[in-house]
Amino acid sequence: MLVEELRKPAVVVVTEEFVTIASRIAALKGHASLRQLVLPYPLETRPEDECRAIAREFYPKLLDLLGVVR
Repeated sequence: MLVEELRKPAVVVVTEEFVTIASRIAALKGHASLRQLVLPYPLETRPEDECRAIAREFYPKLLDLLGVVR
């Protein structure tokens, strides 16, 4: 079953490094309008506290992209 058939919102979360490839794949699969949340790159070399701060910063944006009413 496709996400569209479930009528569930979808967001792809990528880092800045992968925006282009994510957009191209989405378009190739017929989802050119797929919403993206773009995080800073790189994440894996950052200390845990910095990653947690990024998560706190971007979480409200993710909720907005998903259409969550707060």
